[in-house]
Amino acid sequence: MDGEARQIKNLQRALEEERSRRRAGEHRLNEALALLHKTLKDREKFRYLVEDINAVIFATNKNGIVVYVSPSIHAYTGFRPDECVGLPFIDLIFPDDRKHLKKIYPKIVAGQLKATEYRIRHKRHQFCWVKAFNRPNVTDGVFNGLRCVMVDITGRKKAEDAFRDSEIKHQTIIENIEEGYFEVDLKGNLTFVNTPLCRIAGFSKSRLLFTNFRNYTSRRTARLLFRIFNRVFRTGMPVANQDFQAVRGNQKVILEISASLVRNRDAKPLGFRGMLRDITQRKRAEAELKELERQLYHAQRMEAIGTLAGGIAHDFNNILMGMQGNVSLVRMRLPNRHPLDQKLRNVEQYIQNGAGLTRQLLDFARTKPRSTRISDLNFLIHKTARMFGRTKKEIQIDLSGLKASWNVNVDSGQIEQVLINLYVNAWQAMPGGGELILTTRNVKLNRQTVHPFGMKPGQYVEARVIDTGIGMDEITRQKIFTPFFTTKERGRGTGLGLSSAYGIIKNHGGFFKVTSRLRRGSQFSIFLPATEVPAERDQDIHQEPILGTGTILVVDDEKFITEITREWLSELGYKVIEAPSGSAAVEIYGEHRTAVDLVILDVVMPGMDGGETFDRLQSIDPDVRVLLTSGYGFNRQAEEIVAKGCLGFISKPYSILQLSEKIGSLLGFNEVPALRRRRRIE
Repeated sequence: MDGEARQIKNLQRALEEERSRRRAGEHRLNEALALLHKTLKDREKFRYLVEDINAVIFATNKNGIVVYVSPSIHAYTGFRPDECVGLPFIDLIFPDDRKHLKKIYPKIVAGQLKATEYRIRHKRHQFCWVKAFNRPNVTDGVFNGLRCVMVDITGRKKAEDAFRDSEIKHQTIIENIEEGYFEVDLKGNLTFVNTPLCRIAGFSKSRLLFTNFRNYTSRRTARLLFRIFNRVFRTGMPVANQDFQAVRGNQKVILEISASLVRNRDAKPLGFRGMLRDITQRKRAEAELKELERQLYHAQRMEAIGTLAGGIAHDFNNILMGMQGNVSLVRMRLPNRHPLDQKLRNVEQYIQNGAGLTRQLLDFARTKPRSTRISDLNFLIHKTARMFGRTKKEIQIDLSGLKASWNVNVDSGQIEQVLINLYVNAWQAMPGGGELILTTRNVKLNRQTVHPFGMKPGQYVEARVIDTGIGMDEITRQKIFTPFFTTKERGRGTGLGLSSAYGIIKNHGGFFKVTSRLRRGSQFSIFLPATEVPAERDQDIHQEPILGTGTILVVDDEKFITEITREWLSELGYKVIEAPSGSAAVEIYGEHRTAVDLVILDVVMPGMDGGETFDRLQSIDPDVRVLLTSGYGFNRQAEEIVAKGCLGFISKPYSILQLSEKIGSLLGFNEVPALRRRRRIE
């Protein structure tokens, strides 16, 4: 009994222990099932996470074979995960990057490189840029492979490449422009400069960078630049094209600056950037252009004044012609040693003085010199300087600079008049004495130099008349060639000396250049073209009227001219027919051509002028003999008529001696016996 009870009790105890073990097993099983469920749930979450993120997750074994890769690899490479698993990872790398990746692979395995950038192959394009975050899989110190997360950085790389290209392009542009580019901080320290700026400044980049701009400028320039930068800082508005003077080495230059403010993202000022240009040559060119424009304006102004002066001289010569004619007739008809003869001589002298003034006006307005010959300008200067020096001993004359070797084709009498006028002008500028320096030289002038004066480029002889006198201001210098302008007191000058000199030189195809400064003297430079035209000899002029015979047709629109000429010619023995116009002359000559031995024809007339009248007379009689006359002198119009076959020219006002000489030479009366001449008119 006791035995059975003990067995039953042991059996109950065993059953109870078994129930406890089963309950514990069930509990552990439930826990295991719960853990398995949780694990499966977490793995599902992980799978969803891996499949949904844009990054690529992959793993390799210790031999570099891909054992796992997330589905997003397809978006990166165009390959499916199953196409990648089992491949050596190096096969997925873009060929150009494999060498570099093999080189750094030991560092990745050692965990020294947490992130790397490289390209992986793409199925359709060339590659895809990725950034890989690497982690070696190590167990008990044994390397089992790699775990890695890759992120697509293709867009960033393209942006970086574009930015780099832009930087290179920007740098290339900055380095190849003509202007200097600079950047400075708020303290004025240069933080960037390009090569052209170094060339403009005259310093290297290493010298300029991170130094203050004040180190390379004068105090005055530094203050100016400070004011410019300060204005930009205060207003925030850029400043453009501010020019200033600077010194580069020992040379003065003119620079132009433009500047603007540099700000950060918060709009806080960081410094300035700007451009610097060397405009020295441009400023010089502008100054030269301005001077050329001034010279051109002056030339045009003098041309207009010349036209006006020529018209005045013409009308004044006609008046003088009438006065001279009447005085000559009265003197011829007075008995010898008449008490009024001296008074008439005085009147004639006044007429000659007036004629001298009109000659100067015509020299100013004339389009061509009267007569020319090959002349040595050095000889003319020597000759006139000796003559001038004899009367002005307080002036020292320096002739050592006469170096010209070329000749000039000039009217020597007119050029001597020009030189004397310049000497006298210099003497009057040196009231206390001084030095007159005369030089000549050969020069070759280009088109730009001679264009403002209307001349042709080529070889010229330059003559300089330099004095050490009181000089002139700019206003006076611009007026010195204007007729009747003078700085002398009343009665000491007519104001025609320099204006006639200007006209004479212009008529010779030359021009003047004048420089002067107050209390520094003046320099008159004459430029005359070099030439090889042969010279002509002067003709002697008889000193008493020559008598003659024949019929002369006098054509002039001024009635008092035809009247006085008729009386003169009658005194000389000629018959006279008067014509008040060109058309009347043609009509008269058509009726009396066989009786008319000579036509005295005025050039300037209203209606039919002298040129047209001569053409009409020649159409009537090709052998018509015509003597031209004009108050304008022998200008271009007269020259053209003479070139058509006119026999000669005489300029108003002429005397009865000059008229008789001309007519006598044309009609062959110059060699008549002395008994046929009138008494000499002295």
